Amino acid sequence: MVTALVLGASFVLAWWGPWWLVMWPTVAALTLVFLSKSAWIGLLAGAACGAVLLAEGSVPGALSELVRTQFLPIFSSPWKISAILFTLILGGFVALVERGGGLHGLVRMMLGAGRAPAKRMQLTVIGFGGLIFFDGLANTMLIGRLLRSAADRCGVSRVKLAYLADTTGSAVACLAFISTWIAFQLTMIREGFAAVGQEVSAYALFFKSLPTNFYCWFALFLAVVCALRGFNPGPMGRAEQEARRRVSGASEMSQEEAIAPSHWLLAIVPILVLAFSIPGLTYWIGSETLWPFSFEKFAEAYGFAEAYVPQILVASSVMASLVAAIAWLLAGPSQGGSPGRVVTVFFGGVRNLVGPVGVLLAAWMLGSAINQLGAASLLADLLQGRLAVVWLPVAIFAVGAMISFSTGTSWGTIGVLMPLAIPLIFAMTGQGGDPERERLIVAGIGAVFSGAVFGDHCSPFSDTTIVSSIAAGVETMEHVRTQLPFAAIAAGVAAVFGFVPLGFGVSPWLSLLAGGLVLYWLPAIFTSAPGIVDAGKTAGSEEKSEA
Repeated sequence: MVTALVLGASFVLAWWGPWWLVMWPTVAALTLVFLSKSAWIGLLAGAACGAVLLAEGSVPGALSELVRTQFLPIFSSPWKISAILFTLILGGFVALVERGGGLHGLVRMMLGAGRAPAKRMQLTVIGFGGLIFFDGLANTMLIGRLLRSAADRCGVSRVKLAYLADTTGSAVACLAFISTWIAFQLTMIREGFAAVGQEVSAYALFFKSLPTNFYCWFALFLAVVCALRGFNPGPMGRAEQEARRRVSGASEMSQEEAIAPSHWLLAIVPILVLAFSIPGLTYWIGSETLWPFSFEKFAEAYGFAEAYVPQILVASSVMASLVAAIAWLLAGPSQGGSPGRVVTVFFGGVRNLVGPVGVLLAAWMLGSAINQLGAASLLADLLQGRLAVVWLPVAIFAVGAMISFSTGTSWGTIGVLMPLAIPLIFAMTGQGGDPERERLIVAGIGAVFSGAVFGDHCSPFSDTTIVSSIAAGVETMEHVRTQLPFAAIAAGVAAVFGFVPLGFGVSPWLSLLAGGLVLYWLPAIFTSAPGIVDAGKTAGSEEKSEA
């Protein structure tokens, strides 16, 4: 009923045509996602609303827009096809690693044979996130899927696992100078300077901007504080308390836990193949000579091999799956490994992700409609108003956060904002000296990256948000609801203690220190608030008793 009303309103808006209608698909999708508790229904309905607006109220035109310009183009994009294949193949890969017993041997080595403390489990998740630094999507899928049974055993909620995997996904990939992001990031920095007729060393500017990427740093630091100090604001506190109660009353092992553990190398070798084959293949394809090695040469190789990255992702997942299959067969009859069983388990893991991939398709369809309507440009126009130059970094961050949350795309946000932000800084510092301009440009680059990652981290339309919830085995909107307080806190600290002082010339290192101290003492500030740190206190008492 609500969906029908929303679609009907879209026809009215298409005929009326107010200036803000470009935001209607986003508003409609968010409303329906929250009301229906189904990401697929909300996203698909939002895409349909966008199609109605683009077709100016014509029913045949809306159907044509929905199929011809939103759905079918997905399968002409190498990036999106590779994301689908990568997700499906990775589902089979994880199934093989699990059934071979190596994962359980690895988890037992890291967490012990019994029930490890929740704090130790959460720090293990964060550590895995640092290991798989090369791609946000691979990070969230692999960590969530591999560690969710261990999280259940240790009394860590699935939504907490999804939050930690999501946080260490795009944030780490955006900061890493060797990742699937780097070529695009450097390209967009060059595009921004090309708009004002200048050529620069984009790699040098990227390194200079690292300490100004406040949201990524504070989001990661907040995850560590959350694990160490039991800081669980909002609904996350209740989820953690329920997970502690559930594990304390559990008496039977799950099917996954009943698998006999093998040597941990049978898991770590396939994981390392997946982790390092992507940067390795990219360097091999994009570099004219493999030796001597340098980070600048590695970045250039990523630029040359950018067109092949989709194929590299798929090839790496296939390679890793083959290694996992061989490892299971080598484990011997005790693990039930046989060629027929390997094939069955692999395609079983693939089949488990066919449904969730439909959510990704709906998200891409909505993103296509939003882009065609020009929602990002409308938000970016906010930067063109009268604004003192000292407020530019925080304004760029705020607009980037709005764009990324509304569209769910970090790369789209970077692509829209970077070519606007750099020329804008040049225009507003026309009378200033070069050092002042360069300082603001570095700050603007960090602000664009931070704003883009914010939406990628918590938007219900983001592919990493959807994939991290899929991998952890929770509903997308439950993941969004429990993660939003963390994202809002990190964004608030980034704005107040990062980008505002940065605009006034404060060193980014001092801002990082100040923001880090605020986040560290935040649990003490909210210690009297109900449901905030109760789960953390419970966890602490359990760990002391176990010790």
